Amino acid sequence: MERKKKILIGISGHIISDQRMIRIGNALLDFGYDIEILYRNYYKYKSNDKENALKFDFQIKGYKLPINSGIGMYLLLNHRYFWSQLFKSADAYYAVDSDTLLAFTFLSKIKRKPLIYDAHEYFCEVPELKSKWKKKIWHIITQLGVNQSSVRYTVGPQLASELSKRYGKLFGTIKNVPSISQKTIEITTSKRPIIIYQGALNEGRKIELLIEAMQQLPMCDCLIIGEGDLSLILRQKAASLNNVIFKGLLTPDELRAITPTCFAGFNLLDASQSLSYYYSLSNKYFDYMHAGIPSISSRLPEYLDLNEKTRAGVCIDDTLIDLTNQIKRWLEFPNEYDKLKENANIASKTYNWEKEKEVLKTLIKI
Repeated sequence: MERKKKILIGISGHIISDQRMIRIGNALLDFGYDIEILYRNYYKYKSNDKENALKFDFQIKGYKLPINSGIGMYLLLNHRYFWSQLFKSADAYYAVDSDTLLAFTFLSKIKRKPLIYDAHEYFCEVPELKSKWKKKIWHIITQLGVNQSSVRYTVGPQLASELSKRYGKLFGTIKNVPSISQKTIEITTSKRPIIIYQGALNEGRKIELLIEAMQQLPMCDCLIIGEGDLSLILRQKAASLNNVIFKGLLTPDELRAITPTCFAGFNLLDASQSLSYYYSLSNKYFDYMHAGIPSISSRLPEYLDLNEKTRAGVCIDDTLIDLTNQIKRWLEFPNEYDKLKENANIASKTYNWEKEKEVLKTLIKI
């Protein structure tokens, strides 16, 4: 029996929170590869004892670090990944984002094996990298990895084009979309329209604007699902409002049960915060689409293009008046709103993991 070729994958977060890599890991298994994913065994916002018991069809190995933030964490993580794998064999190395790229670039060079680079975002331009010297260091690391890589892709065509220009190598696109075969669970819900936000509660996500809008939309409720650096601040901001509910972290199954019961999905971003936000194509946009609810997005390249093609949502200016007016308009003109819902369901048959999986298959040939 012929030995399966092994692809070693490295991520800097916990595997349970990376739905994209779970999908990709399972897809690569289906393609006939032996898959192992290295991850950082750290989950900031709740105990992961239950999640650690989750079983995957591919191999996983977690690494606990004595520090879990800052440049020291990234250096230590790459050090662990490199030395733990230096004397082990793999047929290809797969780095997820620039923060695992250093170790996998050197492993690829030393072992003379292919390097795959999967950029989930414009890492060197995320808002957390405010200083010029930090950006420069990460750009150098990324350029080294890109030069070594044989396959490169990211989450959206606009970012793929930008990264191709920035680093001088062609990037493909694998969108971070749900599977069309995933079924939602029907649950009873309030008759009141619910505006949902799902994702990290971090700077630049315009969640403060959403909370302000709820003061002018007493006929609606708002669900904020996720945690992040602004968790406490946002809860304090909404403390006096009865129609803003924080649900914390939910599992993908729980999200798939709740989202279809909502009225609209919130997806505004402050592009002035970073180029990474400007070129973003968030998974929540497609989660809303697959739930059959219209989304409200910022006027950014990916969302403008997709909404032009699908008519499954709208793009607005990131202002309080535009946000409240849009929701009031949908409440006032239900036929217009229902057409958007119908379009979202139609679009989910085009933008889904079953189709992206076939694109992945054409890109990875080890």
